[in-house]
Amino acid sequence: MFYNPVNDPLRITNQDESILDILSDAFRNGTVKIKHVALIMLESTREELFPLQQGSDIHNIILDTHKGRKDGDDVNAFLSQLTPVAEKITGKSGCWKRTNGSDLAKVPIPEWNGTTQDGYGGINIIGGFAAASLSLKSLVATHCGVWPMPVDGFQESEAQSYQPCISQILHLFNQMKGSKSASNDFLEQKWLTASFQSITDKYDRQDTFNNEMGFEEIVAKGVLEQRAKTRSDLEEINYFGYPETTLKTHVRELIEKVQREKKRMFFSHFTSTTHHPWGLPVDSKKIEYVNTQGKMGWHRDFNNYLNTVRFQDAWLGELLQLFEQHGIANETLVVLVGDHGQAFKEDITTRTGTYKNGHVSNFRVPITFRHPHIPRVQYEANATSISILPTILDLLINTGSLNRKDMAVASDLLHDYEGQSLIRPYKSARNGRRAWNFGVINSGASMLSVTSADAPWRLVIPLDGASQWRFSDLKNDPLELEPLEKWSMEQLVGDVRNLYGEEASQWVVQADAVAQWWAWERKRLWGYKSTK
Repeated sequence: MFYNPVNDPLRITNQDESILDILSDAFRNGTVKIKHVALIMLESTREELFPLQQGSDIHNIILDTHKGRKDGDDVNAFLSQLTPVAEKITGKSGCWKRTNGSDLAKVPIPEWNGTTQDGYGGINIIGGFAAASLSLKSLVATHCGVWPMPVDGFQESEAQSYQPCISQILHLFNQMKGSKSASNDFLEQKWLTASFQSITDKYDRQDTFNNEMGFEEIVAKGVLEQRAKTRSDLEEINYFGYPETTLKTHVRELIEKVQREKKRMFFSHFTSTTHHPWGLPVDSKKIEYVNTQGKMGWHRDFNNYLNTVRFQDAWLGELLQLFEQHGIANETLVVLVGDHGQAFKEDITTRTGTYKNGHVSNFRVPITFRHPHIPRVQYEANATSISILPTILDLLINTGSLNRKDMAVASDLLHDYEGQSLIRPYKSARNGRRAWNFGVINSGASMLSVTSADAPWRLVIPLDGASQWRFSDLKNDPLELEPLEKWSMEQLVGDVRNLYGEEASQWVVQADAVAQWWAWERKRLWGYKSTK
């Protein structure tokens, strides 16, 4: 059942490549220190909204709803205030201008006064995909560097990950330090691992998997209710919990505990307000980002979602400000990733949400590695969230943020993971083999999406035979407005050949064969035995 990278015909490593020049210079001179790691999963967060940029497809969709009703400059003035924190985190400007070409006023960020120098801030991935459109399967990919299974439900919680999860690796480092007293040298300090979310962790056995990963401190809905002085201090905003701001005091206490006990912190946080039904605290101002009046009423869901995107953006600012206030911002690597996207009627009129919906808007997600002393890099790759764990290890090793023993262990483990490191050049192919990426579609067993890093094509495969095969060319049709859909593989291959050429049709045949093997192999690696 254990994974052997040597026997994996799909694995492509880039560990034989040098670290990107712009990064290696900074790492060599010792200015990058990573004492703490924060891994933040952003619920239903789409790459094109992290941040929203003027002139993007989604910006144009929003603008079109206001045609003939509101002045474009007025619309852009409030759209520019949607994701200013995301702009600062990623280094991607919103490019906000008036119709006369002059810049719109710079948006103040009262929540966060980070002072990162120009040209610094970390690595932002352009072209990232989620490994699944189910939150908990994405949790597995992000925290353990493994592909989830194409089976219904969170069956991974009943099994053992076929690779060690990041929290388990950090516990191994702790064991190697024995019972030594706390050191002032952070390389000799033990890690404290924590998982924080403001909603229930009881849904589909998430709490079981969190315990399996070995988190020492877990704060979720139940703990928030136990610790609240009165229940009226907590305001439920949806059917599973509270706004993220409820966590603020608990995060502050965690940081103070880590500092008091001379420990390093691994802080895992899952946002939630951006999940359906997109509820907000009563005192949150509601803005009409999208015209929802009269015949435009069908945009209401999307507008509600955009309001929660603004709320999440402000919360991220508050969280990063906590790191600033406690003096840990310059020694904390903050990794942010969307668990999956979210399709609306504005994207695909026939089916919204993630359930049995293979649309690409459910898979394009932000992936970014923020640190104030890491040079700013916009890194383009068709990568997925399984690259996050190996990239964190690679960063800890190469910034000198581990002691000698920990570094030796991390260096060995790094070569076992399937994901490539995102601080080295990404290999889209090797020796005639493509770098394949997969996306398990909600609910898990019915559909699977496939892309490869060397080609612009995307295939959605009906694993249950109950839906159509779906092919799209993301280079020429990035919004998947005109996908090819057929009930048989043979029909699809023929149509792709006629419309896109022989190379594309051969890619479809390969993608299907690879995906069928991959689906079987995941179940084997997870030790999954179907009860059907």
